[in-house]
Amino acid sequence: MTRVIRYSVVVVLATCCLVTPAFAAQGLPTAKPEDVGVSSDKVKELSEYMQGLVDDGKIAGGVTMMARQGKVVHLEAVGMADREAKVPMQTDSIFRIASMTKPITSVAVMMLWEQGKLKLDDPVSKYIDEFKNPKVLLSVDPWKTEPAKVEIKIRHLLTHTSGLGYSFTPNVAALHDELDILTGVATSSEPVADTVKRLTEIPLIFEPGSAWNYGMSIDVLGRIVEVVSKKSLGRFFEDEIFRPLSMIDTHFTIPDEKVPRLVAGYVPVETCLREVRPGERLKEIMVRDEAGFAGTMTLTSDYPYSPSNVAESGGAGLSSTANDYMQFCQMLLNGGELNDHRLLEKDTVAMMTSNQIDDLHVGASDMKFGFGFAILRDDEPVHPQLRSSYAWGGYWCTSFRISPRGDWIVITMAQVAGRPRDEKYDSLAAEAIEK
Repeated sequence: MTRVIRYSVVVVLATCCLVTPAFAAQGLPTAKPEDVGVSSDKVKELSEYMQGLVDDGKIAGGVTMMARQGKVVHLEAVGMADREAKVPMQTDSIFRIASMTKPITSVAVMMLWEQGKLKLDDPVSKYIDEFKNPKVLLSVDPWKTEPAKVEIKIRHLLTHTSGLGYSFTPNVAALHDELDILTGVATSSEPVADTVKRLTEIPLIFEPGSAWNYGMSIDVLGRIVEVVSKKSLGRFFEDEIFRPLSMIDTHFTIPDEKVPRLVAGYVPVETCLREVRPGERLKEIMVRDEAGFAGTMTLTSDYPYSPSNVAESGGAGLSSTANDYMQFCQMLLNGGELNDHRLLEKDTVAMMTSNQIDDLHVGASDMKFGFGFAILRDDEPVHPQLRSSYAWGGYWCTSFRISPRGDWIVITMAQVAGRPRDEKYDSLAAEAIEK
């Protein structure tokens, strides 16, 4: 079958939607920026910067949102939600948030920990038998493994120190491909329970606890949530997190009536973007040498609503809105509580958002990692408002940062596969704090 690929330069058709009390009433209250010590001019640069990315053809459109002291001071949409269909971006557009699913899964695990239903030092094999007797990869040529000295524990999964990889992880990428292990950003007819069992056929890339590597640890945690709670991951999220936080537009499977609000997915093609059409399966080459990538990422655009997709990936499967995810972030910033609903104790949130990997490094950076979040050190050579903040992003170009020091949150949402997290938004938000 010949695949017809449509290439086109992004046409700049921008629309700006300012935050209004009517919309924000579904979530946090609103405030004028200066009323909570934020510069109106500076915070406006968040959407102006995103508009510049639209103008340069790097994204089709997006949404930026900022809150301080529990009040929304900025919410704007720019560009197009669907460039080809000429659908303007809206502030309530729904985005594939990919790895921004991971912090939600991590919160679910810690809720079960608080309830005494699991322990951080429990071996994963206590919940998934196939994780017994793991092997560690010693060399590729010749292929050589040896039994791991320790089993993977829950805390190793939470911190990405398990030794599990992804389909783009050097040395084990080919095995991921051979076993057809998908990562949550592609339609899959296989339940995560089966995928996770097959994942154990791949040796670990290091001894658990000895290094940091981004991989499928949180997908495994999602399965553990199901085993412990005796609920599907989606049902647990809905009952224990989404409903209490009024996250009304966050789903593994988007209801039919909401599908028109889902933003079109794009992939970068040299100097322009190409839409990932529904049903189309792509294998994007991951070759960022500085990050150690050496494989591919399989993706489709229709997994949020396809009847064929049954995988509820705790590592990447959710779709959401900026407003919904702000609710989740504000709960964390509040120390585990929002709108009289307490999900976690303050001490638990503090533990999750502090360094849990000792002197290990997050990739090639000096960042640290907690239980689900990358953390900037208190002595990091960055704007003071960014120190001790925590953040994460998603493969489809979404991100958030939470600053306990300055009591603010910034969220950005776009839909371009593989576009790295843009730290410019974080800097702009930090610079907007006046007092």
